[in-house]
Amino acid sequence: MKIELPIDTSAVSFIDVMAPEPVLDHKTKQQRTDANGEPLYSIELLCIGEKGGEVLQVKFPGTPSAGIRQGLPVKVTGLMVTDWSIGDRSGLTFRAAKVEPGAAPGQKAGAA
Repeated sequence: MKIELPIDTSAVSFIDVMAPEPVLDHKTKQQRTDANGEPLYSIELLCIGEKGGEVLQVKFPGTPSAGIRQGLPVKVTGLMVTDWSIGDRSGLTFRAAKVEPGAAPGQKAGAA
């Protein structure tokens, strides 16, 4: 049974490690879409919290903003984690409702 859980992102920050890339179907090599028909993208993010950081691969729907740049902060909304298992392999996948440019260092979110 798959379990999908929300993640509270209020105490962590995210930095873009790799540019967003389309999520491709392994068989057809076509870009996958979500249930609403939005194209899916994958991005590697450094998640930094009180006890250090970890790189997460996060999938999200919609065309990525041009403001998302490698090495810069991003804002992640609606982050969920899902467990998976295939045979003797298992792991976690991360999915966000939205990934958008974050505040630059020393700048408050939403400031121009």
